[in-house]
Amino acid sequence: MIRFSIFFSILCGLAISVSILPISSVIQVEILTVSAQTIPRNPASTQSKKVVARIWHGTTLTSKADEYYSYLLEAGIKKIESIPGNLGVQVLRRINDNNTEFTVISYWESRDAIRKFAGNNIEKVRPLPRDNEYLIKPEIQVKHFDVLLDDRK
Repeated sequence: MIRFSIFFSILCGLAISVSILPISSVIQVEILTVSAQTIPRNPASTQSKKVVARIWHGTTLTSKADEYYSYLLEAGIKKIESIPGNLGVQVLRRINDNNTEFTVISYWESRDAIRKFAGNNIEKVRPLPRDNEYLIKPEIQVKHFDVLLDDRK
């Protein structure tokens, strides 16, 4: 009799577990579904108009990096910022031992605005007059990207 009651208890426990398992699976799926829903972004942080990013990259000796940066600001960045259709510029610098890399990202209203200063071939680098004094293996191509999101704070 004791064995039968133990067997019966185990059987009832299994039956309850099996009947609860599908319910817990449904509950878990609902929780995952709720947590996977996207949260609407702040409308102020989404891109409301089309913007084109023009990205140039150059490398100089670290010993000349500060001098080149000053030259880049005076001869290049100020000129870019004064061109109609320019929306701003960022200059990034990465020091890697003896070499220092610069990346300039300029933002534009359109590719047509870029053509006004770069000409029809907007992918071609427009070097500054003294770039050859500073740059190691000057690049010959500039890249352009459509900015899909600018969410800087």
